[in-house]
Amino acid sequence: MHPEKQHIKETLRQLLAFATARGIAAEFWLHAEHSALMRFANSAISLNTTEDALTFSVTARRGNALGGYEVTTDLTHLDALQRAILAADEIAQHAVPVAYARRFTPMQPLPDDDAAFDEALCALTPQAMLAFVQDATRGLLSATIQLSGMVSCGGVWQAAANTLSDTVLYHAASDANISVVLSHVTDKWELQATHSATSRRALDPAAVRAPLALLLEQYQHAPQLQLSPGQFPVVFGADALADLVQFCAHTGFSGGNCKRQLTFLKEAQLGQQVFANALSITDDPTARATFPYAFDVHGIARRPFPLVTRGVFKAFMWSRDDADEFSAQETGHSVPNISFVVAPGATRVATLAELLAMPRTADLLYIPHLHYMNVVNETEGIVTGCSRFGALLLRADGSIAVPFNLRITEKLQNLFGNIDWLAATCTAVNTSGTYGRRTATAVMTPAFTQVNNVSITHTNPGF
Repeated sequence: MHPEKQHIKETLRQLLAFATARGIAAEFWLHAEHSALMRFANSAISLNTTEDALTFSVTARRGNALGGYEVTTDLTHLDALQRAILAADEIAQHAVPVAYARRFTPMQPLPDDDAAFDEALCALTPQAMLAFVQDATRGLLSATIQLSGMVSCGGVWQAAANTLSDTVLYHAASDANISVVLSHVTDKWELQATHSATSRRALDPAAVRAPLALLLEQYQHAPQLQLSPGQFPVVFGADALADLVQFCAHTGFSGGNCKRQLTFLKEAQLGQQVFANALSITDDPTARATFPYAFDVHGIARRPFPLVTRGVFKAFMWSRDDADEFSAQETGHSVPNISFVVAPGATRVATLAELLAMPRTADLLYIPHLHYMNVVNETEGIVTGCSRFGALLLRADGSIAVPFNLRITEKLQNLFGNIDWLAATCTAVNTSGTYGRRTATAVMTPAFTQVNNVSITHTNPGF
């Protein structure tokens, strides 16, 4: 049973009164979650678990010194929540103050941010989760083609408050993150399709099955080959593009990291054309498919925030802590996740079948997913990743081959600067993790994006 909205609000107001009566200045963040996770391996269920948890985080303030304390409990244990406030204040008394002023502002009333919560999705049963995967893989499994992957679904109930007002801001959202992987027992290749949903009605196993079936046909019948390293035009799938965009959060768009000289984008590039004219990226808290927040943890209302407009770098994102440290203006980015939205292009290709049917004047690599990704050099924005799941070589003569696993190592500025086209159809890519606190995250991206002159730095002789 998840916590009731009014119970959350009333409890936080009691805790505000408790802190205020003792002269404690503090901020509160309450996080409650219901999480269900089903994992698959070797065509069987390998894990089926659910958990409910509530975490209360306190940041107490003594001038420019902070003390943080967090407790996992439930709303019925008011004494444990009160002790967390006292503990945070005690830590703040002994903390070393910073040399700059820390902002502390009253919470302003805002509407409850719970329009994206769907009870039916949050309460999805293990039977329904299994049925989705069965429908998504119907007719595709065999003695040599095995299933792995996972279904994660649940919901969060969160609230923010501080002792400068009695306002309690409330957020609730449901989410589902699904990954279905088919692998060949002896050849060791793997195919993957993913799915993201904000409501039960949005669950669509056919949208997972269609690309898997098409990739499976190619991998079972098309010739396999090892490519030579070099530069290639690459069509990235939505999942691959979403991962690349998210790498920009810290290595490109973070104002604090820029001041620390940890980003490839520099202050001098603000207002300059740094990417392809086709690229526009916005942090858009109105895009419900990205599991957005209408306010940040300090109560700052969030609105669409253009980061790149037609290739022009428009702004850095500033959390409150970074803005305080570097005397900048905070931008509502003290949030659990960023709601990245990549604007669609004009190329009418919505499905893998349509992509394969497009006329080609040169050989193209299709890379739907990137795996084993990492940053090679933050200040240069160099990232690397492996194709692994379902890459194809689309030849100019209309034929298709299956390349062995290959590795991309490239500058983000080159990847986003050499965009040839973006699909007119966009999709939500769920990039949430399945460990730690439930933090639903998704990126809205075009279904396909062609990038020219991508550096393939290593190719394998097999899968």
